[in-house]
Amino acid sequence: MPKQDQAKSTHVCLIIGEDEFSATAAARERIDRFVPPVDQTLGLEIIDGQADIIDQALACLRRCLEAIRTIGFLGGRKVVWLRGVDFLSDPIVGRNKEVQETLQILADTMAGGIPEGHLLIITALKVDARTSFYKACVAQGELIEFDLAEKPWQRDRGAMTFTMHAFKDAGLQAGNELIESFVQKVGTDTRQIMQETAKLATYLGGRREVQAADIETITSTSRDLFAWDLEDAVGKRDLPRSLTVLRQLLFQRMDPIRLISGLEGRFRHLLIFREALDNRWIAAQPMGHDNFKLTFADLPEALAGQFKQALASEKGTPLHPFVAGKLAGQATLFTRPEIDQRRAWILASRRQLVSSAIPGALLLEYLVLKLCRSRDHQQIKGTQMNHPKTEES
Repeated sequence: MPKQDQAKSTHVCLIIGEDEFSATAAARERIDRFVPPVDQTLGLEIIDGQADIIDQALACLRRCLEAIRTIGFLGGRKVVWLRGVDFLSDPIVGRNKEVQETLQILADTMAGGIPEGHLLIITALKVDARTSFYKACVAQGELIEFDLAEKPWQRDRGAMTFTMHAFKDAGLQAGNELIESFVQKVGTDTRQIMQETAKLATYLGGRREVQAADIETITSTSRDLFAWDLEDAVGKRDLPRSLTVLRQLLFQRMDPIRLISGLEGRFRHLLIFREALDNRWIAAQPMGHDNFKLTFADLPEALAGQFKQALASEKGTPLHPFVAGKLAGQATLFTRPEIDQRRAWILASRRQLVSSAIPGALLLEYLVLKLCRSRDHQQIKGTQMNHPKTEES
C-alpha cells in the first residue's frame, strides 16, 4: 500500500517510488479526476523528466515552469505532468548549481501558489527529503510514496496481494496456491503482473477459472530467482519446484558452491527447529501460505537465550518472526534422522564439487532429488508436528 500525506492544497502532487506502474496509475487517476479524458488533448501537458545531462534537466524544468505559468485553453482546467523525473538524486546532474537554482525557482513558484485551475503532478524515482523542492511539494500539496519492500518475502506478499486484485479486476478466478505460482513465475514487478494478467485473460477466452497448466503455458518467466528460492522449495520437499528453481539459478550463472552452502545453512536451521519441536520448546500452528505461528514454551532463561542465539545471523541479528515461522513449518516435514542424513548428503556433495570432475549442475540436480525424496506411508503417519522423532527406514 502507498504512503500518502495530504497537505494544504491539491494543486501539487508529488508521487515518488520505484514501483513505476503504481506511480503512473496514481498520476493517471488524479489527471482523469481533474481533467476528463475528452478534454485532455488541450488540458494536459506532459513533460518528460528523464535527463542524462545537465542541459536536458534544465530544459525540462524550464518547460515545466513555463507550462505552470501559462493559462489553460480558454481559461479551462490544466494539468502539467512532469513525468518520470530521474535526475533529482543524480550525484552530477541533480547537484549542478544551475539545476539547483532552477529547482529553487520551481519551489518558490509552488510556495507562491499554483494558478487556480492548474494541477502540477510530478512523478520521480527518488527525491532528497532535505531539499527545499521536496519541502515545497509537501507543504503545498499531496505526497504519495510507492516504495518497494526491502525484504524479498515482503515483496512477494505485496505482489500476491496486487495479483489478487489484478485477477479480480480481469474477472479471473484462482486460489492462493495458483496466485503464488503466478508470482513465482512472473515476478513482483507490478507492470509485468498486469501485462501477464491481461495475456492470461485473453488466452482463457470465455473461461474464467485459472488452472496451473494455463500459468505454465502462457505466462512468461521474467523473475530472477535467488538462492533462498531453492532453499524454500527444498525445505517444502517440493521436487518439481526445486528442480525448476535450480535450473533457473544455474541459467543465471549462480555459483554451485553458493547454492550448496545455502542448502547447508537451511538444514542447519531445520535441525535446530526440529530439536525444539521434539523437545516441545516450541509449537507450530499453521496459518496458511506456508506460514506458521510459533508458540514458545516457558524455557529457562539460559536455554531460551541459547536457542535464539543459535538462530541469529553471523552479525547477531535475530531471526524475523515470519522467517522463523516458515522454517518451523518446514521442520515439521522432516524427522531428525532425515535431517541428519540430508546434512551428510550436502557435505558429501560439497566435497565432490571441489574434488571431482563431475559437472556441478549434475551434482546439484542429483542432490536435490535426494533431499526432496518422499517418505513411505509409515514414516508420514508416524511424524507429527510436535511429536518425538521417529526413525527413518
